[in-house]
Amino acid sequence: MTEIQMLVIAGAFLVAGVAKGAIGIGLPPIAVGLMTLALPLEDALAMMTIPTLATNVWQAGYGPGLGRQIRRFWSLAATAMVTLVIVAATLGELGSAKATSILGLLLVAYSLLALVAWRPHVPRHAERWANPLAGVATGFMTGITGIAAVPFLPYMQSLEIQKDDLVQALGLLFIVITAALTLALFRQGAFDAANVIGGCAAIVPTSIGVWLGQKSRNALSPEMFRRVFLVGLLALGLHMARGLL
Repeated sequence: MTEIQMLVIAGAFLVAGVAKGAIGIGLPPIAVGLMTLALPLEDALAMMTIPTLATNVWQAGYGPGLGRQIRRFWSLAATAMVTLVIVAATLGELGSAKATSILGLLLVAYSLLALVAWRPHVPRHAERWANPLAGVATGFMTGITGIAAVPFLPYMQSLEIQKDDLVQALGLLFIVITAALTLALFRQGAFDAANVIGGCAAIVPTSIGVWLGQKSRNALSPEMFRRVFLVGLLALGLHMARGLL
């Protein structure tokens, strides 16, 4: 691995960490999107798994409602895991050049939806059937692109759920999805010594970024940070998807 690649990786996790600390989401798509400027998608996904698991374990465990979130979202988690592993194993697109372009389109769609503040509403009584459907759709897209962004995040934001519960539920579900992604990547031989060491080392710039993001809330509003990162993510998605546009 060259010095330029190491700098790109460190910078990607630092920027993604700032987004995570400032607005609570954005670590995987931002980190992976930036790393693909210097690394193949498969390597970027492998490195992303360790810092993502580390940050979301804390996020899921923070607060007293973990058991309640498990009971509420177990069907989403289970269907997402199973679908992700099956899709990754059967289609064989995870980490491919085609997946990079599809991921770019996914980031464009996610950024545009978030920028226009489009929020569908899913009533609580509909979650019985909506959760497993959202899990299947999320697992399918993640099994191809390696990133759980659309429809997962817009769906979660459409629910009748308190802010603190949403943050905890997102942490829990990201753990499950990332664990399934790790299994899929391991099956196709994506992990090597460099990726594992790089992923562990990435915890440092990620943690620094999260700390900076949390501190920056006092300087700029979370909404301003959200818009800045979404515009950047939109530009990155367009760059990645240029082969399909």
